[in-house]
Amino acid sequence: MPIITVYINGLKILTESGVTILEVCKANSIPMLTLCHLKGLHDIGACRLCLVEIEGVNRLLSGCTTQVADNMMIRTDTDRIKRYQRITVELFFAERNHVCAVCVANGNCELQEAGYAVGLDHIRYPFLYPECKVDTSHPWFVMDHNRCIMCTRCVRVCTEVEGAGNWGVMNRGHDVRIISDFNTPWGESSTCTDCGKCVHACPTGAIWPKAVAQGQLTKYPEMIGELVEKRKLLQ
Repeated sequence: MPIITVYINGLKILTESGVTILEVCKANSIPMLTLCHLKGLHDIGACRLCLVEIEGVNRLLSGCTTQVADNMMIRTDTDRIKRYQRITVELFFAERNHVCAVCVANGNCELQEAGYAVGLDHIRYPFLYPECKVDTSHPWFVMDHNRCIMCTRCVRVCTEVEGAGNWGVMNRGHDVRIISDFNTPWGESSTCTDCGKCVHACPTGAIWPKAVAQGQLTKYPEMIGELVEKRKLLQ
């Protein structure tokens, strides 16, 4: 790949073409919020947190799905971006039933970390308090839809890395849900391999092992990217 020059927050950076703005930021230790990105998985720009301003473009773009171009002028830290990020994180909390104090992922939750990053101290929007099911049918794992943010990392890791295709998406808007094996209880799925990759991929406490209590969930999401890279070496 040819080497190009980009400018991020005034910093001149030399990078390969064909990579995304998020990848360049990570490689150069430039902070960028994201919840749906996970190394090793295809990026879809679902969470809308890795927003960037690009000179000459009149709308915000997602850094995880926008590739760099030569002499591109990029901003990741403007007041406009911070305002939208704050709104988005607030809506994540308001849309489902996130009660951090009793969550298994309390203290190890990417949504919680995003809240700290945007300075979240209260929610300005009305809570929806939707009726969300908790699927405990699997012998080892639990799927709690109250804590799901629809990042689809579980869907992508199941399809792209494990190759099982157990997880999918059903409905739209407020009624959108992650479903197991065409909306059958997880424990009755004929496609799940019980690998547990979705547990590590989930950024919140939506998917967790049954043996874990409040605040005790530990995850290793980096494992997904490492596994993908090791598989490439074997090809």
